[in-house]
Amino acid sequence: MIANKEDLYSLVFSIFQKITFDEYAKILAEELVNANLAGHEDHGVQLVPYYVKLAKGEKVNLGGTIIPPINPKARIDIQRNDFLIKIDGKMTFGQVILRKASEEKVENFKIFLGRNVSHIGRLSSFTENFAKKGFISLLVARTPPLISLEGMKGRILGNNPISISFPGDPPITIDMALSKTSFGKVVSSLYRGEKIEEGMILNAEGKGTSKPEDLINGGSLLPIGGYKGFNLALAIEILTSLFSEDVDINPFFGIVIREDLIGNEKKIEKIKERIPTTPFYHFPGSRKVEKENIDLPDSLWDQLIKINDSIS
Repeated sequence: MIANKEDLYSLVFSIFQKITFDEYAKILAEELVNANLAGHEDHGVQLVPYYVKLAKGEKVNLGGTIIPPINPKARIDIQRNDFLIKIDGKMTFGQVILRKASEEKVENFKIFLGRNVSHIGRLSSFTENFAKKGFISLLVARTPPLISLEGMKGRILGNNPISISFPGDPPITIDMALSKTSFGKVVSSLYRGEKIEEGMILNAEGKGTSKPEDLINGGSLLPIGGYKGFNLALAIEILTSLFSEDVDINPFFGIVIREDLIGNEKKIEKIKERIPTTPFYHFPGSRKVEKENIDLPDSLWDQLIKINDSIS
């Protein structure tokens, strides 16, 4: 079905308003609907049923990976010193934690460490916020195990995402997980009754498959660039594990630095000028599409309505 963005926002806000603070519900509705509007449905409103289960205190089994509950009314703890901002998210909603982090005051340079973070959503929500204020920013996060290489049984490492943003109009943002596709995109295919392109996922035995249900049933995602992507995920795994526990869902590490402390943004323009646009490639940030409506599977819209009606 085709959902108007305002109607979808109101529905998602209504759902979360019943289980958390109005402030948190507003952030969640904005982040999830905006993800759909940006074409990232894997980080959009299809996550609502999953978040509601976790916020009700249920654990969720994602093909053998146990996701602990979300604390829907936890207050985030932030500690600040000259160069470091340490955030304890208390296992509340990851998008809320990331929004709070992106609103922190930075004069020149800061390092961010986030722990006890539930599913975080799009890292670019953090990096683009700072880019709009004149900062270069980098954010990496660890996820529960999701990727492996062919021949490996089970999930070995997270598909640990990375986002980098540079100031500009619009900001230049590179935001990607280190798997060829995302868990959410596979779930989207399952919702739509579609198969996955070959070479994207493995089944539980470490063999290639095009069936999205094989991922849900203990399969894994393949990393970008083979072992190179795998090793980059390993580096992020090691870094974020230094300040977080194994049960943490999306601990993150970020660096924010004022652009004019590094150099002249005209050099960025020179680089942009030499990057060609092709039918298969557009410069990051060059395709911002403003949409009023969102195409959702009928089953997902019906599920959201039922969830909203079922929560007192």
